[in-house]
Amino acid sequence: MQNKFILFLFVGILSSCSSLSSLNFWSDDSEEDITTPAELVAFQETVSVNVAWKKSFKASNDLGSFKPAFYAGQMLVADSDGDIVSLDPKTGKVNWTKTLERNLAAGVASGFGKFIVSDTEGNVLGLDLDSQEILWETNIGGEVLANAVVDASLVVVKNSVGELTALDSSTGEQAWTFRSQLPALTVRGTGEPVIKDGMVFSTFDNGRLGAFQLNTGFFLWDGPISFVEGSSELENLLDADSAPVFANQLVFATNYQGNLTAFDMAQKRPVWNSKASSFHSPVIGQGMIMVIQDDGSILSFSSSNLAPSWVSEEYKIRDLSNGVIFENYMLVGDLKGYLHVINPMTGKTVGRKKVSGNPIKSIVTFGGLAYTLDQDSNLVAISL
Repeated sequence: MQNKFILFLFVGILSSCSSLSSLNFWSDDSEEDITTPAELVAFQETVSVNVAWKKSFKASNDLGSFKPAFYAGQMLVADSDGDIVSLDPKTGKVNWTKTLERNLAAGVASGFGKFIVSDTEGNVLGLDLDSQEILWETNIGGEVLANAVVDASLVVVKNSVGELTALDSSTGEQAWTFRSQLPALTVRGTGEPVIKDGMVFSTFDNGRLGAFQLNTGFFLWDGPISFVEGSSELENLLDADSAPVFANQLVFATNYQGNLTAFDMAQKRPVWNSKASSFHSPVIGQGMIMVIQDDGSILSFSSSNLAPSWVSEEYKIRDLSNGVIFENYMLVGDLKGYLHVINPMTGKTVGRKKVSGNPIKSIVTFGGLAYTLDQDSNLVAISL
């Protein structure tokens, strides 16, 4: 714990979208400046970015963990002050608001008639979607820094001490738990688990991907996203702070100072990897797999044969947000509040708009709109 605390003092509060590459204590004047964000360069605009509506919640979202949820025609947004708002995702009109007298640590998960939030004390709360009443509350022993995931019978959450826990969705009682081995040093942040085909997939701070049987928590298999290679604890930070993604029979995961790794679900093992360092989930679309690295560069690979494609260094040190595919383009935000539209086939920028005065921390899509959420919990709905 002492080492972990020292690291937090050293790097400050880091979001999952942050870059440790800005720590240039090992460089000298003769090396490339790795602290100054790249200047935006001119491009040929072929796609227009339009703002459909905006809402301000004015609460801290430094880690980018307050992602909205969508369910039954509603958009659910929570902030760190304990405010939960239901919006019409098309217009931004408020349906209802709910204030909890506590500090929340992550955004909303929803499904099957309820929604889930978590506070900074490690309490997970299940609320009824219609009445907004608290149905149950369970402490899971550590702060939850990523959205939960909701199944018909279980709610699966991962906390900051490396535990993956499933709770009964009706009562909040613990159904099963798995605790990973934490390394000496970790970056503050964690990736949300994913439920697929009756299994739970989760990345962990030790740089591994694990698969579990959803109903029982039975451990099925795990594998390394990357291996320790450095000689110091700082060099051996291998945190996997993003959710895995799926393409055909493969599961893709990334970690910091590690790899983009493909795991074959049938073989239950890694089958391919390429050097990468990222806090974000890979972005898959238009026949490409793209990795937004911690230094702002973007790598791409063909999804058909995993061959390397284009590399972009246009946005280095601009603290890029996660990327999403929207209208066949990749959207990504930066530290100056710009939303960039990138052609996945070429890596070329084809659209751009400043949508916030603060760093954009996360982007999600639903229906015909994309939504950006910035560091101060300002929400902007976007169309192309």
